[in-house]
Amino acid sequence: MDRFTFLRSWALERRQAAESSEGFADFVVSFRSGKSAEDAQQALGDAVKRLAGAGLVVEARPALRAQRRGGYAAEAGRVLLFVTCPRARLEHEMRRSRVQDWLGGMVPLRRGDGGALEVDADVQEDPRRLLAGHDAGQIAVAERQRLVRRIIGGPRSEGGAEVAGDGVDVVALHDRRFNQQWLGHWARAWLIDGKGLQRIRGHFGDEIAMYFAFLQSYVLWLALPAAAGVLWWGAGRRFSWQFGVLLVLWSVVFTETWARREADIATSWGVRGVQHARDTRRAAFRPDRYVADPATGERVATFSAARRWLRRLAGVPVIAALALGMAALIGLIFALQTFISEFYAGPLAGVLGLVPVVLFSASLPALTALCTRVAAALTEYENYEYEAEHMAQLTAKIFVFRFLQDQLYLFLTAWVFVPHRDAFGAWVGGAYDALRSVLPLAPAHAGLKASATPAAQLVQSMLTSFVVTSQLVNMGTETVLPLLQRWWSTRSARRSPPIGAAAAAAASRPGARHRMLASVFAVAPTAVDAWVESDASADAPADIQQQFVARVAEETALPAYTTFEDYAEMASQFARVAFFSVAWPLAPLAALLNNWLELRTDAAKICSATQRPPARRVESIGPWLHALRMMCWLSSITNALLVYQFHANCALLPHADPEALQHVGRTGLGFALAVLLFSEHAFLAVRWLVVQVMASWPAAHARIAERARAQSRRRWLDRASPMLRGLAGDSDEPQAEAAGDWRAEAERGRNILAGKVKTA
Repeated sequence: MDRFTFLRSWALERRQAAESSEGFADFVVSFRSGKSAEDAQQALGDAVKRLAGAGLVVEARPALRAQRRGGYAAEAGRVLLFVTCPRARLEHEMRRSRVQDWLGGMVPLRRGDGGALEVDADVQEDPRRLLAGHDAGQIAVAERQRLVRRIIGGPRSEGGAEVAGDGVDVVALHDRRFNQQWLGHWARAWLIDGKGLQRIRGHFGDEIAMYFAFLQSYVLWLALPAAAGVLWWGAGRRFSWQFGVLLVLWSVVFTETWARREADIATSWGVRGVQHARDTRRAAFRPDRYVADPATGERVATFSAARRWLRRLAGVPVIAALALGMAALIGLIFALQTFISEFYAGPLAGVLGLVPVVLFSASLPALTALCTRVAAALTEYENYEYEAEHMAQLTAKIFVFRFLQDQLYLFLTAWVFVPHRDAFGAWVGGAYDALRSVLPLAPAHAGLKASATPAAQLVQSMLTSFVVTSQLVNMGTETVLPLLQRWWSTRSARRSPPIGAAAAAAASRPGARHRMLASVFAVAPTAVDAWVESDASADAPADIQQQFVARVAEETALPAYTTFEDYAEMASQFARVAFFSVAWPLAPLAALLNNWLELRTDAAKICSATQRPPARRVESIGPWLHALRMMCWLSSITNALLVYQFHANCALLPHADPEALQHVGRTGLGFALAVLLFSEHAFLAVRWLVVQVMASWPAAHARIAERARAQSRRRWLDRASPMLRGLAGDSDEPQAEAAGDWRAEAERGRNILAGKVKTA
């Protein structure tokens, strides 16, 4: 018979243990084969064998798809492996993880009597206590998933199953009850409090919680430039040097404050130093030799740093060529758009104005996808040992292309077209005359016009359109479109027949109370209760099985969620606010409103439009902090140049003809270079001052680290001899002893001088 055997055992166990759970399987491995039937069967058998060999329980089911006319059909070539981890195996992995963390230098922490974080002195005294007190039933959901996923994807040499590769997706199922409660809380709350952040961390892991902590911190800090921008905009002051100075100072203080904040968060979560701790190696890592670890002496697999650097250097020309190709494409589209909007006055001008938009929308995503694939291949070729290193290098490569895609249009407008618009107009006229000599066109320059839009207005309109449209497009493509696609793809599931009459009759029994399983099966809770409480030999109702497997198949087919896109969106927005807000002071306010809504739309996207994110431990936002700091430096240059070009009445700037200022702005190259150098050095001085001032107040993580060092010294002194304590300044006894000996010798010396002591 076809039975959900371990589903039943799980449900009964959870019924006895608690009234809540996350789902009957820790993970679902979606296995899709593009090979021949025999190869597919062999690969599937190997995967199941490796999972079982790693101590996991596996059950295979064919993936089902709801039919448009009702009912379900199996998906060809796709199998779902439901994987769960027994308690003993999980507790073993917990002990292994804690020992690896301790060996990697992570300091074990605990809550003291007053609730404050302190070093776990018991573990520091006796590291063997790391192996005690591991109850698999007490750990958070995210920590359980992190450990089980490490078993599934870890190399077999370290006890893992090493299940990964093309056509294999490892997915954790959503907990619909948690998702509904979380989104319901967001509908009533303005911001995330400490308990809410801990709840996100306990369910989704450190990475997702750190992203929401960063996004909320960014939202709160945007209030300052948003309020100032409203005042400057209301006063009609554009390209104000005071507002530019405020923006640069704000960007520096925000990034340095967040650096302290993320360190404090990592310390409070007990993951400070996790990126330097020894973790499970990537299954794709290929060592080239085995050497003795310089710290422990054990034999470990490694990859030559010199070879990795050579591979990184080999990838630089590839990334540079792709970046130049993207810049050239964007430049061509920009030139076409500028020509149509500023110079063309012929027929169909309104329709032709849509051509650059279509070209940009059609070509840039395809080129970006190509660049992303090449960056991923190069990063894989560099052969990093751990996931954190791999993702940091991949993020740095991809962000180069994202920066060009999001910022180059504005740079070309402000510093290429505006200063050289007359030369561009002359070139357009010459090109048109050349075409007239070959093609039967209208009289000379017919259909052309002079570019008369004020220079400052060009920059302002371009910034406004980019800020508003990018926010609307991002919200639509990230949240609204995926939800519509999922609604369209699952419309047939809503036409499937209801639960059978037998199951409905069984559900009428009194005492049905296990509502938790309804969120897992997405069916009537009374029917699930009736089956769980029925005789152990009974099968699950067929309709319940089919609906459940079809829902799992649908969920595993959703796109995977990564924080890269969300961080990239925030970094690009931060750049626009810091670079160009002097041109449109309302840009920070637009960003503030968008991000307040982004907190909620990102939560909805995670719950409904993507797979459940894998739980990962992080102690920071990774390379994005370096990107933000780099953009702070660039903002000091862009703000200074914009003020120099377009500010009309600044006494520190050279006088400019009003007509030329309106048409092209100030274009003196020498003075522009002087402004650039001055602003850059002023930025470095301001950043140094901000860092020094903030260092005067130690952060929470610094206080905890100092307390840990003090406790370690105290334990050492308590066990030391009196002489060692005296050398450490902890006791006066050795000094007193030495002082007594010195006085005796001094008295002996005086007696010798007085002749009271005979010398040989």
